[in-house]
Amino acid sequence: MIGNAQELEANGLHGRLIRTDGRPASLIVCVHGGGCSGRYFDLPGFSFAQTAVGAGHAVLLVDRPGHGMSRPIDGPDPIYAASLLLTQLAGEAAGACGDPDLPVAAFGHSIGGAVTMHWAAQSPPMLTCLATSGIGSRPTEAALAWLDELHGNSDIVLPHAFFFGPDGSFDWRAPIALRKSGEAWRKDEVDEVLTRWPDLFPSVASRIGCPVLAILSEHERIWENDSSALNAMRDGFAPGRARVEIAAGGGHLYEVHRNWSAHAERIIAFIEGHIE
Repeated sequence: MIGNAQELEANGLHGRLIRTDGRPASLIVCVHGGGCSGRYFDLPGFSFAQTAVGAGHAVLLVDRPGHGMSRPIDGPDPIYAASLLLTQLAGEAAGACGDPDLPVAAFGHSIGGAVTMHWAAQSPPMLTCLATSGIGSRPTEAALAWLDELHGNSDIVLPHAFFFGPDGSFDWRAPIALRKSGEAWRKDEVDEVLTRWPDLFPSVASRIGCPVLAILSEHERIWENDSSALNAMRDGFAPGRARVEIAAGGGHLYEVHRNWSAHAERIIAFIEGHIE
């Protein structure tokens, strides 16, 4: 975990800015999924932020509305509404880095992936490129069954395999580390991502003008990841716009998988290939 960070806030949206010494190569805006805060990207032993800063990038760890230190949003579309707040906060972060024209990339996980896709589709565009992990276009039957149970009990505890992958693909540190960012699930955003996002995916993806790297895990339990599902995701984007790939071995929370560091380096290499 990185302790030295600058706290930023814009329109009730909070973020932790972690800077490099000197001018960073880019600003990477990280947007987390459900049941956690922005610290998901800076967990002890699994810190994407530390890896990115070590590679010369500044990182902004965003707390989505209603998570961490950010105010909740009242309304029927909390995921889309969250995307409307990112440009100002990212602009303040770039200014705090000393360069308002700093290239800005985004990395969104799960629900945060849907948020960042909405953001990338907005005009005028701010993002140089976008990486997502754990956000697909077709929810699994298991995920929809979980949603039904979640409406009845927000404290439901699922088997580790549902999020982390099969036994042996993660070590004992992963669930413990995740407690550093864990929060209660917000039913409104889980409902939006599993029931309305699938219909929105093609129109949102088609409006994204920057390069996209979309990653689903081999043992993903929330989103379908067979060849048909992957092709449907690719077809949603403009031709040649997106790489849709599988991360071998892990589950939905691939950022705490045994291969998390290679996963982080893969995303950073993608970003470095597209920043100006």
